[in-house]
Amino acid sequence: MTEYASCGMMIEMQETEAAIISWKKEEIRQVRRSADLIGIVEIASIVVNLLLYPILGLLPVFAEGSLGAEVYDLVLYLIVFALPMAVAVRWTGMEPGDLMGRGRPSATVYLMTIGLTLGWSYAASWMAGGMEVLLNGFGLTEAQDVFVMPTGGAAMAVRFFSVAIIPPIVEELCYRGFYLSTAVRSMGTWGAIVLTSFAFWLAHYSVEILPLAFGFGLIGGYIRRRYGSLLPSMCGHFAVNSIYLLVNAGWEIGTRAGTGISLAVALVEILFGAIGVTLFVREGCLKEIWDGTFGHRAALRPREQARAVLTSLPALLVLLTAVYFMSKNLEAL
Repeated sequence: MTEYASCGMMIEMQETEAAIISWKKEEIRQVRRSADLIGIVEIASIVVNLLLYPILGLLPVFAEGSLGAEVYDLVLYLIVFALPMAVAVRWTGMEPGDLMGRGRPSATVYLMTIGLTLGWSYAASWMAGGMEVLLNGFGLTEAQDVFVMPTGGAAMAVRFFSVAIIPPIVEELCYRGFYLSTAVRSMGTWGAIVLTSFAFWLAHYSVEILPLAFGFGLIGGYIRRRYGSLLPSMCGHFAVNSIYLLVNAGWEIGTRAGTGISLAVALVEILFGAIGVTLFVREGCLKEIWDGTFGHRAALRPREQARAVLTSLPALLVLLTAVYFMSKNLEAL
């Protein structure tokens, strides 16, 4: 009897172990599927961009900063970025409410989010300077974007629309809406927020923008999941992009104007940052993050999730493509 009982226990233990292994493999597959979907949409954007090159060569050339050039850039952005996402959203059967969320945040949440994003923008500018110093230590520097002031009021209005209005809507719908909703089902709250923040940084193809893009992704992802609405992070995104336009326009006008605007913006960012942090603590956000009560936990450990994402071929292709473009943007000193 003892031998039969011992044998039965061993068989039961083996079956349990096999069940655990099977369950873990399925969890890994689900994470990989989420990464696959995100990677496919990102690759689709790159492919659409490449396919447009022959067509763009047939179009008239507009002077940089002209109304035609501004409209051209806006349309190109919508085709390359928004179109693949819209197709993927429709294909997966998601509804606008799944992306936007159905929460109704208070005015305090909007102020807190704008404060956090502006405060982080100021902190990230110093971090970006540190990363530039690090790159310089390796004899490299990153090519800077050239800001050309639009010629005329209509062109300036289109520039403002294409930088401060459209990207906060489209990119938030994509990263904190579609991607986050896709990943959170298999990766848990924090895993999904970290993955989408990392993807948001890679999409900018810049090394120095890492602190700003990744940090903003964490803030926006947290706000979206806690308050069930995408609108606050859209407002924060709008604030950061508007200030980017303002500062660059000031430097384009002249050194004195650029310096004056930069100092004023820095003071505003510090002030709003302090307000944002204060409200963040008052809302109990810091406490729930510290004690681990925010969001639902993932079935897999972070290391297992990372391994699952990196075994996704589309996600790996996106990573390699981003690394390639970032390396092309580096110049020898």
